[in-house]
Amino acid sequence: MSTTTRSERLALLLYLLEDDGSSLADLEVEEQVMAEVQTVLENFKQYPPAQEDLDLVLVDFEDYFKLALENSPSTDSSQPTAPAEDPQGEPVILQIQEEHFDVELEPRKTFETPKLTGNVMQDLNRVHPYQVAQVISQESPVIAAVVLRSLASEHAAKTLEFMPEHVRPRLFLKLAQANTVREIVVQRILEATLRLALQIEERVDTQDAADKMASLMRSLPRKIRAPMLQELGQEDPELSDAVKRKLYRFEDLKRLAAKDLQKILGQCRTDMLVLALQQVDKDLLNQVLANMSKRAKEALQEEMEYKANANPDEIQTGRNEVLKILVQLEESGTITLE
Repeated sequence: MSTTTRSERLALLLYLLEDDGSSLADLEVEEQVMAEVQTVLENFKQYPPAQEDLDLVLVDFEDYFKLALENSPSTDSSQPTAPAEDPQGEPVILQIQEEHFDVELEPRKTFETPKLTGNVMQDLNRVHPYQVAQVISQESPVIAAVVLRSLASEHAAKTLEFMPEHVRPRLFLKLAQANTVREIVVQRILEATLRLALQIEERVDTQDAADKMASLMRSLPRKIRAPMLQELGQEDPELSDAVKRKLYRFEDLKRLAAKDLQKILGQCRTDMLVLALQQVDKDLLNQVLANMSKRAKEALQEEMEYKANANPDEIQTGRNEVLKILVQLEESGTITLE
């Protein structure tokens, strides 16, 4: 493919970024160019670009980036300064020091290769259950059952725990049935499973999108995350609701000033609050009671005694109702989480 046109180069760059072209709508790109780019991207689905074309675009991108650095405006427009250079004459990015900022990075969860004995069944039991689960989760229940039967009970249980929830029921039923697979086939299955399991060197983070987005947004001020949630709600209402449910926690009541906590309590139904406060942290319970009138506090404590045997589902239902009120008031700016 000849990469001589602007549209083709832009399409290649989007292809590298795994962008379907939807981001072009946010940029000031001519309609004709957008249409041409979409056409090229569609063609890539059937005829992927050659590596030499991709390399060319990457080189162009790097050149443009260097050019941008060299021509970045000076902080003092009256005294333009040349970009800093390293000993080899290459421009370097200047770091502007503001404050000390430490970030604790998540450690990579890697697996050590076990000392193999040559006995496939023993070696398979030395591999981490996560690695085995990743291999057999993609296989039929018959094959997965063959592998699990060959593992020690504790190892098999942990392997089953690492497998997707929707796979477990059928696999468990298959385990209850008699094994009809010939021994030579079993041996081949175990050998292949061991080989593939050892190729899994790192544990993949299985945290879903809602969890990740909620964790990120909890660190942002409301004025920043509010428009982000609004935009997400327009694009994907279901994901937006899931993020909101995970963005706020019942324990966030501790972060409220007395006046804000009182606003929430004023809108809570007593029966839901009674359930929500069952088995709650003692400090949070005392904080809630301290922000209620004497009469309301005594009534609440009395009803809590009657509901002391509430099951976990009832308690979670009560807390969800309180959280709904917290979310509504916080997003409207009526209260502020400190």
